[in-house]
Amino acid sequence: MLRTLLTPLSARFSLPSPLSPRPSTEALEEPDELDPEDFARDVLVELMRNATERLKTADSLPERIEVLNEIHKIMLQDACTKDVFREMDGFLVLMSVLSTIHPTFTKETREEAASSELLEATRLVFVILSEVLHKHNENAAYFKTAVGHESFAQATLALVSDARTIKQTVSFLTCLALHNFAWSRFFLHITGADYAAVDAKFQEFSTQLGLIHVPEALLVLYDAVTRPTQENALLRYMGTKLLERLTLHKHRNQCVLSSLGLERSLFERLCGSKALVQQERKVVQKLLKRLLDHNVRTEDARLMFQRVIRKDDTLDPDVLEVLRAGMKVRWPEHFSLESPAAIRLTKTGTRALPATGFTFLAWLWIEQVPRDKKHNIFSIVSGERTLFSLKLRPDGLLDCESTGNKEPAVLKASLAKGRWAHVALVHYPHRGSKPTIRLFVDGHMVDSVNWQYPRGDTNGIDRPYTIGDNSPDACLNWCLASAYLISLPLSDELPRFIHDLGPRYVGRFQAADLIRFLTYEAATALNIYLYARAEQSRGSASEVKSLINSFKHGVGLSEANIVFSLSPATTLFEDKNTGELNDAAMDGDVFVARCNGLDLAMWEIGGAAVSLRLVQLANNPHEVSRALGILTDGLRNSWQNSEDMERLQGYDILAEILRKKCQLINMTGFETLFEFLGMNFKSPDHSTIVNTTAYRAIALDFQLWSRTRQEIQLVHLEHFSTLLDSSRHKRFNVKQRMGKMGVVRKLLFVLQTDWYNQDMLPFLLDALRIVAEANFSIDEAIRPIVSYLAANLHETSNGASSPRSIMSRIDHVNAQYKAEQVFKMLVSILDNPTMFNKFTAALPLTRICLLLLGDRPSSTTATLVLRLISIALGMSTSFNRKFELVSGWNVLKLVLPYGWDSQVQDATFDVLLGRSRDKREIVPTVVCPHIVPTIFASLKMALDLSRVSDDPEVRATATSTVEHLLEALIDIHSSSPTFREVFRSNAVTQSFIDAYKMFATSVAHSAEIDQGTVRVLEKLSHLGLSIALDNAVAVGQKQEIMDVLQAAEAVLNPRASQETSIDPSAVVGTKARRRRMASVRLSMQLGESAVKRSIIRIREWRKSVIVTEKKRLRKTILDLREHHRQVASLTEWSTVLTTERGLWARSDLVPRWRLDETEGPYRVRKRLEHDGEELPCSKVDPNQQIGDVQELDVDARSITQIEVPPWSESYELSSTDVDDQLGEEIVDDKHRRVRHELEPGDVIDAVKTVARISGVDSAPGLLIFGRSHLYILDGLVENDDGEVIDAHDAPRKLFFVPGSIVDLSGHQRAQRWPHDQIMSFSDRTFLFRDVALEIYFRDSRSLLVVFLDRKQRHEITGRLNNIITRLGGDPLTPGLLKSPFVGRLSAKVSSAFSAKVLSGFNQDELSIAQRKWQSREISNFTYLSILNQVSGRTPSDATQYPVFPWVLSDYTSSNLDLSSHKSFRDLSLPMGALTPARQEAARSRYESLMSVGEKPFHYGTHFSSSMIVCHFLIRIEPFTHMFKTLQGGDWDLPDRLFSDIRRAYTSAAQDIRGDVRELIPEFFSCPEFLENSANLDFGVQQSSGERIHDVKLPPWAKQDPLLFIVLNRKALESDYVSEHLPQWIDLIWGCKQGDPESCNVFHPLSYEGAIDLDAITDELEREATVGIIHNFGQTPRKIFSTPHPPRNMHGNSSLPLGIIYGIAEDYHLLTQTARPLKDLGSDQPVRELVLDIIGQQVVPCSDGMLCVPSRPHEAVLWDSSAASTGALQVVVDRKISQVVESAFCSCAAFADVETLVTGSTDNMVRLWHVVRNERSREQPIALQLTHLMRGHTARVSCITASRSWSLIVSGSKDGSAALWDLNRGVYIRSVWHGAGDPYEVHLAAVNESTGYIATCSRHRLWLHTINARPIASLDLTDIAPSPIYPPITSLAFLERDYSHTDLMATGGPDGTITLRTWNTDSTPEGEKARWEFVSLKTLKVKTEGRFRASTPCVTALRFVGESLFHGEDTGKLYGWELPD
Repeated sequence: MLRTLLTPLSARFSLPSPLSPRPSTEALEEPDELDPEDFARDVLVELMRNATERLKTADSLPERIEVLNEIHKIMLQDACTKDVFREMDGFLVLMSVLSTIHPTFTKETREEAASSELLEATRLVFVILSEVLHKHNENAAYFKTAVGHESFAQATLALVSDARTIKQTVSFLTCLALHNFAWSRFFLHITGADYAAVDAKFQEFSTQLGLIHVPEALLVLYDAVTRPTQENALLRYMGTKLLERLTLHKHRNQCVLSSLGLERSLFERLCGSKALVQQERKVVQKLLKRLLDHNVRTEDARLMFQRVIRKDDTLDPDVLEVLRAGMKVRWPEHFSLESPAAIRLTKTGTRALPATGFTFLAWLWIEQVPRDKKHNIFSIVSGERTLFSLKLRPDGLLDCESTGNKEPAVLKASLAKGRWAHVALVHYPHRGSKPTIRLFVDGHMVDSVNWQYPRGDTNGIDRPYTIGDNSPDACLNWCLASAYLISLPLSDELPRFIHDLGPRYVGRFQAADLIRFLTYEAATALNIYLYARAEQSRGSASEVKSLINSFKHGVGLSEANIVFSLSPATTLFEDKNTGELNDAAMDGDVFVARCNGLDLAMWEIGGAAVSLRLVQLANNPHEVSRALGILTDGLRNSWQNSEDMERLQGYDILAEILRKKCQLINMTGFETLFEFLGMNFKSPDHSTIVNTTAYRAIALDFQLWSRTRQEIQLVHLEHFSTLLDSSRHKRFNVKQRMGKMGVVRKLLFVLQTDWYNQDMLPFLLDALRIVAEANFSIDEAIRPIVSYLAANLHETSNGASSPRSIMSRIDHVNAQYKAEQVFKMLVSILDNPTMFNKFTAALPLTRICLLLLGDRPSSTTATLVLRLISIALGMSTSFNRKFELVSGWNVLKLVLPYGWDSQVQDATFDVLLGRSRDKREIVPTVVCPHIVPTIFASLKMALDLSRVSDDPEVRATATSTVEHLLEALIDIHSSSPTFREVFRSNAVTQSFIDAYKMFATSVAHSAEIDQGTVRVLEKLSHLGLSIALDNAVAVGQKQEIMDVLQAAEAVLNPRASQETSIDPSAVVGTKARRRRMASVRLSMQLGESAVKRSIIRIREWRKSVIVTEKKRLRKTILDLREHHRQVASLTEWSTVLTTERGLWARSDLVPRWRLDETEGPYRVRKRLEHDGEELPCSKVDPNQQIGDVQELDVDARSITQIEVPPWSESYELSSTDVDDQLGEEIVDDKHRRVRHELEPGDVIDAVKTVARISGVDSAPGLLIFGRSHLYILDGLVENDDGEVIDAHDAPRKLFFVPGSIVDLSGHQRAQRWPHDQIMSFSDRTFLFRDVALEIYFRDSRSLLVVFLDRKQRHEITGRLNNIITRLGGDPLTPGLLKSPFVGRLSAKVSSAFSAKVLSGFNQDELSIAQRKWQSREISNFTYLSILNQVSGRTPSDATQYPVFPWVLSDYTSSNLDLSSHKSFRDLSLPMGALTPARQEAARSRYESLMSVGEKPFHYGTHFSSSMIVCHFLIRIEPFTHMFKTLQGGDWDLPDRLFSDIRRAYTSAAQDIRGDVRELIPEFFSCPEFLENSANLDFGVQQSSGERIHDVKLPPWAKQDPLLFIVLNRKALESDYVSEHLPQWIDLIWGCKQGDPESCNVFHPLSYEGAIDLDAITDELEREATVGIIHNFGQTPRKIFSTPHPPRNMHGNSSLPLGIIYGIAEDYHLLTQTARPLKDLGSDQPVRELVLDIIGQQVVPCSDGMLCVPSRPHEAVLWDSSAASTGALQVVVDRKISQVVESAFCSCAAFADVETLVTGSTDNMVRLWHVVRNERSREQPIALQLTHLMRGHTARVSCITASRSWSLIVSGSKDGSAALWDLNRGVYIRSVWHGAGDPYEVHLAAVNESTGYIATCSRHRLWLHTINARPIASLDLTDIAPSPIYPPITSLAFLERDYSHTDLMATGGPDGTITLRTWNTDSTPEGEKARWEFVSLKTLKVKTEGRFRASTPCVTALRFVGESLFHGEDTGKLYGWELPD
């Protein structure tokens, strides 16, 4: 062959003989040295080189074809030439050939068809490509990376753009993709064909489908056929269909195609604006479903979910269908192995084979079993020796081989094909004495073999472990989700538990709460398994308990025991370029299938709320069932979504949504829902309840199901019997699931409503019966049913105990009928001996019979009671005697006659004769003679009725009843000897005689006798005669009977002459008879009093049961109503989806803002929050767990009932034991309205109605003290009975606080704080009444409430004191401030204490503050804030708002000169006396008032009042609203509104008729109040005709509110003000308050003690007085009585006394410390610098680690690498205290010692509470997730938190920084740098003293205010980029209480630290202020060592006091100090 190939070639080339340049002499000496094969190879290599070179230069097509042919032939000769081809740039040459073939074709030929030469050349290129890539990993990798999809697509572009070549090219692409040239003409000849023909063609080619080898080719193909310019629809259809067929052909193809990212394009085609042909539509849909089944990118999923809801809030059915299909998730992330393929894992420890035994765990999916040989699954190899291997055999069993054993062991485990199976192989080295192997499949042990442990170990091999088989003839196709090798044999339960975690779990089993990761189904499976264990081993319940506990606390595996864990997400594969081994290497054909299911994508996008919203918007049955499918499938396999659903109360919300859509639930929807709850409609015997929360909320919401269509109602009621009767898990379902749900009570309640139609009653009763029988216990079934019957069996007059409005849906009409049906059901249950015994053990049956019988039973009731007695007699020998003891038979005798009819008669005779009556042939025997008197009593009454009733109908009925009874008596008397014996009792016989005699006498005296009476009399006589003739009867009685008989005879056969006159005596007789009948009821000869007592007792009992049941009914209805109200009020879940960063963000919504009550340092309020809309909540319930493993109550198998001796039941019915049998105390829940607001597990200790004061509004509400939390709930009050009701419905006196403006319509908030958040409180006055209280919390919020009187306040302050002293202070109390180290911390710390420092000030603390001010440690602003606080001023109360001075008088200059005293106002005089004219006016007013004997004053207005505050803050909510309230609902005249600062000053300082107002703190802190950002219409000024908009600023503010605030504050802190401030303080708070000399006396009503509102009784007068306070204001409390001391002004006035240098002033003096302060090591760059106040040090933290502030021994650790398992570890003293798995942490920050914030790779921000338990040694500190915050659309890359401002800032890869509220965990707003990766925000910092926010990306450094208003930005794009680092790598703010120069430091990759400030100095004259960053100095970091070339990168910065610290990527920490 070689020869033939060489001949033609050697003719063309003169081949150089040897390929390697050897000296010619050697070649001559040893001519045969070269082996022929090597020689041939060398020749081929050279040929290939030449050919490739020639191809580069070949121009014409024929020439190219020749060379291509040649290359192909050479390649087929020897695979080694493929490498040469690559090295010679063969790929690039081919690409260039491909891209240039087409143009030559257009140049050369003009004909229509493509020339055969062109096609041949194209074909050859594809043939060569296919060959060179086939089974050649290096080439394949090179093609993927070096050539890539882009250039390949570019090269073929011309060919696929031309209609003449596209079909052929596409065919070739298919050939290349599948490495099969049978497809080379597949797409040709389709012109004119139709879809059917194409489908047939696919059928024909189905055998040619194979594995995809070159996926890029298919991507090019798909793009080619779907290009917009490609007109041929059929071609498009074929291209799509080809892909669809390929995905079906093999699982690997599905993996490969789903990694190409075609989903979005397919989705756009399917759901785009252009409609598709039916056939194409179908195939696109199929392909999309196949790909979604496997993988969806989160951004594609986001698009799909966004598109599913149209603009008009309807659903798009096509998209809904796609989502429904995509949610059925089947694939975890996995490796697809097409043999030969293997993964080799790196060894971590010293031994590869653990000496302690091992466990191998793996999740496998096998496509097909190997045909003819064993296939390796897992092996441990040493060189050539295999120490251990597990193999799969062709028959599906497993084989074990090892060095310890000659023969392999066959393990009986057959692995099913085509589904995921979990295999666990446990190898004990010596269990007992014998080493064993145990094999578990899917958690069940399938085999156990004694088997020697392998000997030997691997030496020096890096990768001893192999998963898979890479031997050349291996032929298994399979997938692996995860594999673990653990160096311990696991106990038998663990494989079960690990299997239940599912194939998606890839963690390392370190978390204690692994149960979280169980889905509902897995948790239930585990519970069923444990329950079965418990049932089998009744003795060892303790063992089961320990099992449960072990699962509750994790599996107890230490990290060190895990030898390897392998999964696509968490394994790092070897890096070929660097040669790093990493975790593993892939051999052969291994494909990593990244499967991100749609459910996981949904979790990242918005969680369970997303699918709830779809159900909410569904409008027809089809949509509802689809949306329910999306919801349930999204929860089924995702523990995250399930947790989310419970956190939202999602199941209650779902029930609420479905209640509005009852009629839209069809069978599919119903089955979808109930399959999710655990029903199994395919095999019903597997049904159980997997999700109790959902089941309770949905399945037991009968109100919902009663409104659905009838067929749905039926299946719903039937499901009870499936669960409790036919399911094989019925015992589990009863005991563990339904046991505590009170289903019987619910059904009984439903029976009392009119929800269901009457024709559904039988089905309801069936359900009731099944549920009751399943758990027939006293609490769950017996007591509820009996109580219900006792209350409803008898007509009772409806008492007025229940308002009818509440009972409106209660069905009163059919109550008795329904109760009778329930009674019938109960009796049939009791027919079963087991049930009967349970019943009698629970309740005394004898009394229950009497209770249910009642005084006047209906015949049905009577029958049923008799049936019950009859059952009891049959089952219990002692019943008879017991019944007698409670006078039962006598009561029957009294009561039964009233309900007698034929039904009752049958039942009575059943009791009399027992079961013998059924058997007709036997002689009837009397079993219960006690019933005979009852029979005769009934006979007597019926006889009476038949005679004396006035109603003929009644008479007729009675007659027939009597006849029927007499016939039966005659019959039984003649046939039963035992019955005849009964008449031995005189009393029995006498009762007959009385009845007979009376009847006969009555008939004898009647005028006419009808036929009925005759028949009755005849039968009576017949019976009488029979009795008389019997020997049992006493002689005297016989005689008596005979006498009556004769009389009767006379009547029946009268003489002819019969008198027709009526005998008057007879008539009188009947009257008396009637009276006697009435008294018969209670006159019994025997034990009369006992019977009486019994009846009365039972009657009382029944009454109490009825009352209880009524109460219960009312309570149930109210609870239900409250539950519905509460669920309906849950709207946050959907608002979060439409907020700015939500999934369905509403672009049309303009956000409205209001001032947040959360305070910054020194009670400054300047942060804005969203106004109006309900803020979405991100709270997480820490106690909630889905897959909880339950405590099991293991019961004794059956209740054995020992017969109680008859005497044990007391004769006397003592009232106590009656009441405690059924009597349950129904306590009406007065706090029902607030229960759901409580934290889980909290209990209410005290409730007070208060008014929460906010500005001028007072919102009535409840202050609730729980055991763990304090709550304030607006809009609710307690009425006089202690019940919580809506304030709307309450009388005004309950909550009216005199003087406040009650606001019932406002936003009703519910706030809560844990007790440990309460910091302090102070008594306050409100409108001069000393009844208010202000509480301060650690989270910077405060609460001002007013009580009705001081006594209530006193009680509450006592409670608060207890809480604060019990929980002790914070370790960082202000005492620490004395430390010199902290002295340098100035701002950072003091701002952290600000709220604390300000809260409960007392006198000595005031003097400390005064000294600090004097020594310049605190600023003027801070000092004034403290004085305001101490004097009772608070920002919560507009009538006592903090007061600040006007400090400037110059509002006209264009530049403000703070060095000139002319710019300032005179602080020694009040505003009203600043000009001589005003002074004169004030004095004259004072004197004239004095002269007329009035209390004199200088000014009629005040310097601070609620009116003034609202006037200044009118542009910002809530003050806009307050201003209108004070003005009576409208704006003031435009000219009087605050519109110009200069005018306001002139009015306050100069105008004779002006005001005397001072300022408020906002003038120095909050620029927002100067802008009309809400665009309010204030009208037009009359004076100038201008529309009022923003406030006009002085010229020096350059039209910038921020600049105004900055300069005004600068003026406040200037030396002039510092020197003169004491004089102003004297006027406001000091010795000159109210001083006539200083012109400082205000209206007398403005001083404390002048007004006592409580003393004013007249409503109108009181209102007027309140108006005066609002307008005249309140003078602050006087706090100094001597002149205020001056401030010490020595030295640099901007620094505290005694400090000479400051960074802001003397930055040029900073020097770096000579040595590093700490060194972490060169491989650990410093990421964070944490302050440790206690240890007085700065602690450097490396990547993935953060220590707790001031607790350096506590830290959190996380792995932020690509292969992280997402676990977060909490470490104390280097010991792991807790592992939180699936926290996906990427960055973290501590807001304070107790709050951690983490940013995550799943785009979320998580808020954690740090829980400390010093007593626990295992877990001294743990994290509890409190909030989950969604908003970002890419991973979060940096995070920072500020406790002072209660703010979190998170930066993300999506190009934004988001601001979040730290307390509530809600989104506020975003700062955008750009969109997407290039704009990733990687740094964020918050200035603790000003609230400024700095964020940084590669492009820009931005500075914003706390409300995200941009200040300045710096373009970074021109800084020379470092390949690894961004231009700025760290940043920090200088923190001071106040700094004249703001300062920020930024660190760079080049070892520089730049100090920057920002100002408006470069703004051109007359223009709006432009803020710019100004560099002050660049510090250069020292490099260590002289030879070090690379400069360190500054990776962390931190200012502490007047020092700067920096950390480097070298792991070192340095300080920068100023000279001392």
